[in-house]
Amino acid sequence: MWQTFVQWFTSLIQFLYGVTVSLGVPSYALAIILMTVLIKLLLFPINQKQLKSMRDMQEIQPRMKELQERHKDEPEVMQRKLAELYKESGVSPLAGCLPLLLQMPIFIAFYNSLLHLQFADPTHAMFFWIPNLGARDPLYILALLSAATTYLQQKVSTVNADDPTQKTMMYMMPLMMAWIAATVPAGLALYWVTFNILGILQQLLVNHNHNQAKLDTGTGITVAAKFEKPLQVTADSSRQIEDTDEEEGASASDQEPTAGRDKGGNSNHGKSGSRKKRKKR
Repeated sequence: MWQTFVQWFTSLIQFLYGVTVSLGVPSYALAIILMTVLIKLLLFPINQKQLKSMRDMQEIQPRMKELQERHKDEPEVMQRKLAELYKESGVSPLAGCLPLLLQMPIFIAFYNSLLHLQFADPTHAMFFWIPNLGARDPLYILALLSAATTYLQQKVSTVNADDPTQKTMMYMMPLMMAWIAATVPAGLALYWVTFNILGILQQLLVNHNHNQAKLDTGTGITVAAKFEKPLQVTADSSRQIEDTDEEEGASASDQEPTAGRDKGGNSNHGKSGSRKKRKKR
């Protein structure tokens, strides 16, 4: 079964090489690039779901950490709360694993097919500075490109660069892929670099769609409304306070002459006189 899978990759490379010959640009490197594009197109729906799930998982990580810290002594409660959070956010923790599981057999099968690939014309197995795609890159340029493209893909897919876990992955993954690319046939490193470039473009598409979805939901309008409403209430309340002050001022001015007349005794309605009479008595 496995040998059949590997043989299928070998046949596909030879077939795409024949396509390049018919196009007048015979090249095994171009055949590998075409095969990478074909594989990426076949995996596009699954990868799209994976990238979206990974981004959603990163966005809810602060809430996940809060739940884990709050219920660290209650494992069952924590698992239930996390499951509720996943359901509420529409995120599946296992959604990002399937594409990785699919890519590993492809990567290994491609590696085995390149090791035993019989080039129809060895001169067409050259790629710029590389004399043979079935051997290692002598200048390790593809290894550096693997590290750079892996880093860029991690960067555009990371939501919170200050998160220690995401920051570690951003630097560890490129180093690991650089080491792998330096020890495998150059054709496999070329496949990985091309795959990463296509992955970066796909991640940028996911980011654009994600941001567009936020705008379509009217999040910005809702936030603005939250800030505008208190301002309107404050303005109305300030007017009410001013109106109240004016009414109190008017009532106070109306009462002051009465108080003055009371003190002067001109209009006492019998109150001052009664006090004097009581004192005389």
